[in-house]
Amino acid sequence: MTANSKIANAVYIEFVRLLYTARWPIVVVGCAMLTTGLAVAWQTRDVVMAVIGLTGMAVTLGRLALCFAFDHAVAKHPLDVETAKQWERRLAVGVISTGVCVGAFAVRCFLLPDLAAHMIAGGLVFGYCAGTTTRFSIRPWIVQASLVVSVTPAVAAALWNFDLLHVAQAVLFLLFALGGLELIDYIHATTAEQLTLRAEATRLARADALTNLPNRRHLVEHFNELAKRLARHGDGFAVISLDLDFFKEANDRFGHAAGDEILRTVAGRMTELLEDEDLAARIGGDEFVVVQANVSDTAAADDLGRRIVAALSEPYAIAGEAVMLGASFGSALAPTDGVTLDELLRKADEALYAVKRNRPGRVREVTSWTDHAPLVPEIGTMPEHDQTTSATTPTDANAG
Repeated sequence: MTANSKIANAVYIEFVRLLYTARWPIVVVGCAMLTTGLAVAWQTRDVVMAVIGLTGMAVTLGRLALCFAFDHAVAKHPLDVETAKQWERRLAVGVISTGVCVGAFAVRCFLLPDLAAHMIAGGLVFGYCAGTTTRFSIRPWIVQASLVVSVTPAVAAALWNFDLLHVAQAVLFLLFALGGLELIDYIHATTAEQLTLRAEATRLARADALTNLPNRRHLVEHFNELAKRLARHGDGFAVISLDLDFFKEANDRFGHAAGDEILRTVAGRMTELLEDEDLAARIGGDEFVVVQANVSDTAAADDLGRRIVAALSEPYAIAGEAVMLGASFGSALAPTDGVTLDELLRKADEALYAVKRNRPGRVREVTSWTDHAPLVPEIGTMPEHDQTTSATTPTDANAG
């Protein structure tokens, strides 16, 4: 996933989170429908108005319950894009249902002969549309649908009376609704721009300047989130330490600019192999750490490690040459090998260094693929991939 995609996802998730902070407007609309609906019903002896008012309050209570359910769910598990989409749809049902109740309220009021009821209907429609437009414009499709189901019946009911003042009122409904549509676009665009800038600033503060991978600070934050899930739900995860073999020799031969390009290529290859909840971080030089989520045994971590090593052992195009580098990895599993980042990194590093120590002797002359030999090959062989099973049971292997 690219940096821009991650920022777009972060902005979308923040949009959904902001939707669920609108508690007070929900209460205001529900109480307004209940009190005015009961008042009109009492004044006109119309039972339908009482039913509409009570229905509006029931919808309000349902929306408040949904907000509290959202708080509980987010406290247990951070939002991802797919989960955020589900919560957005649930909230949309509540907002549009409230719009339907407002539209029904207006229709019933305009059908009654009491002009005071007509005035109350106009006030409720204007108030609801203004509040909904202001508070929910960050998701335009929700507020647009809500405006349609609330304003359209009100306009039709006002016109049903067919006198000059009611026609004027219907025109006002339409004009304010059209103005609201322009305001929706403005609020959404402005909020999206602000959230994007904030997400970009946050990303830069938590990213490695050279490779754009997460830095150590981001690594710690991500690890802490997984550690919380482990403590609450027992969701295991793995820490994989990786480094490039003989990166220094390549850097010395081709220069620092080429070395930087190698590191950026490494970052891209690693990222392509990760799931959404996994994270790859550069912690210094040619040293990288991968945190693999939802892992319950060492086999899954070792499989990912081998695939990363295979990808990093593919040729690198440097100065017109296809240069070969190898890589090594070691893995540690939480909670088997520890529950803190320091513990798991130490175990993974021990497994990594065990593989390096147990290798057969290797030449350190830097060559390239165009010389018909790997950059730092084993004597007389083509490169193979490093393999390490876990922190507690490392195995010897060759590096590419």
